[in-house]
Amino acid sequence: MMKTSTIANSCPRAGGDPAIYKLGPRLRGGTALLLRSLFAYLFVALLTSCTEGPPVTTPPDLTFSNLQPIQVNAASVDVIDNYKPPLQDPNIEHTFRLPPYVAAERLLRHQLVAAGSENTLRAIIDDASVIRTELPQDKGFMSYFEQQPTERLQAKMLIRFELVDPKAPDIVIAHAEIVARREKTLTEGMSPAERDQAYFDLTEDTMDEVNDGLKSIVRGTFGKKF
Repeated sequence: MMKTSTIANSCPRAGGDPAIYKLGPRLRGGTALLLRSLFAYLFVALLTSCTEGPPVTTPPDLTFSNLQPIQVNAASVDVIDNYKPPLQDPNIEHTFRLPPYVAAERLLRHQLVAAGSENTLRAIIDDASVIRTELPQDKGFMSYFEQQPTERLQAKMLIRFELVDPKAPDIVIAHAEIVARREKTLTEGMSPAERDQAYFDLTEDTMDEVNDGLKSIVRGTFGKKF
């Protein structure tokens, strides 16, 4: 008679195969560790994106090196900045990275070249102001879906030109003046970098108009005749 034998399972079943029973906790522990690592990575990435923000750009400098200088019929050129910014509202020119009165003095020194044998040409900056005016806001329904203009900036540049004899500086032989005006509107929600760029653009536009006056009025009145 053939004998049969049975091998008893040494590990009691607990709702499934013993191998699966032993492996299950290890799988669950590995998954939890993976999820914790993923959450930590996402948290760090979120913090980085919130703190870094968009790259900050600085407006270029105005050197006027691309402009052709103007030769004037004078032995010397004196650039005089008579403008004193009030340093309070509604004037804001003193808050510019490159204030208009600094840009104007730089432009005049670059553009006016003495090419005569006598007399002095005085270039006097009398006004280089920028006035800020707050604009009324639309409180209607559509205002929630569009950026509204919030400020208007009005720039004014007044420069006088006087040709004098150094021996009698109070006697003006010839004179002329340039008046340049430019405006710019700012919208709500502008970042500091965007505001700096708007200030720079306003100054650059004003200097372009001043230079147009130099090429026409100053050249026509004091230009060197060849």
